[in-house]
Amino acid sequence: MILKNEATNNTTFIGAGAFFKGLLGFEGTVCIDGKFEGQVDTVGTLIISEAGEIIADIEAGIVVCKGQVKGNVTATQKVEMHPSSKITGNVKSPSLSIEIGAKVEGSIDMSNKITSSKISLEAP
Repeated sequence: MILKNEATNNTTFIGAGAFFKGLLGFEGTVCIDGKFEGQVDTVGTLIISEAGEIIADIEAGIVVCKGQVKGNVTATQKVEMHPSSKITGNVKSPSLSIEIGAKVEGSIDMSNKITSSKISLEAP
């Protein structure tokens, strides 16, 4: 796996040819050029490049999709889908941009009712 962090803009790359499996949490921006399987949970920006392939449920602030995603996508700010992108799963975001050629196989919810699936263990 190739991880590169550029201090100037806090962007991390998972390089082409890399495979990562598990829970991905981060601050800032992550660009996936390789393959990822698991779950993404961040308030930051997730970029899936043209070569990127993800099998995961995604919860992020911003999702920019140029590659392939199999899983549900929830963004608190926006989702951008570029012409080469395909999301197989449900998309939930207050703002959605879909360019010609992009594909969604699932439902789209832009009701701005983002709910977290996290459970609080604090006593009332």
